[in-house]
Amino acid sequence: MVIEYLTAILVFITAIYAYLTHRMTKASESSVEAIRNQSEAMFRPYVTVSSFIRPHTPFLYLRIANTGRTGAENLCLGLDRDFFQFGETDRPEKNLRNKSAFTTPMDSFPPDTELTFALGQAWVLFGKEGKMDACPVQFTVTATYEYLGKKIEERHCIDLRGYLGSEGNHDPIVEELERIRKIMEKKN
Repeated sequence: MVIEYLTAILVFITAIYAYLTHRMTKASESSVEAIRNQSEAMFRPYVTVSSFIRPHTPFLYLRIANTGRTGAENLCLGLDRDFFQFGETDRPEKNLRNKSAFTTPMDSFPPDTELTFALGQAWVLFGKEGKMDACPVQFTVTATYEYLGKKIEERHCIDLRGYLGSEGNHDPIVEELERIRKIMEKKN
């Protein structure tokens, strides 16, 4: 009778041990998956699209960059509407949608690569005589690319309205040099 009790206790302890081992295996699998996802996130390409004001000027620009650590393969960029740089609708080559970057897929877009496109001056985009049809202040850039056999599609909504009424950076040294230049021009 004692042997049967001891056997029952041993079976119970073995079952607990098997259950805990199973839980540890599942936890390890979850940890490995989390590390794999984190590693992939650290080394994948990131194609970012943003607008910016060129320092000391009224010009707005569009920047497309790969801020990741690996190249984006088969990068296709798309614009959801026409955008004529500087509002020049009479020149089809000024339409961003017609630029090579938006019409031709790029085999590779390496890390730290950057494309920069001038959009126009603030008064062209926001002035009373602004050309909203030619230079929309809201548009979407779509970036589709591949890496490690995975296909990524990202939509970047650009909203230039935030720049309305804002000021660019002013460098006091540049301003002082400009004053000196004007004084020197008057003396000559």
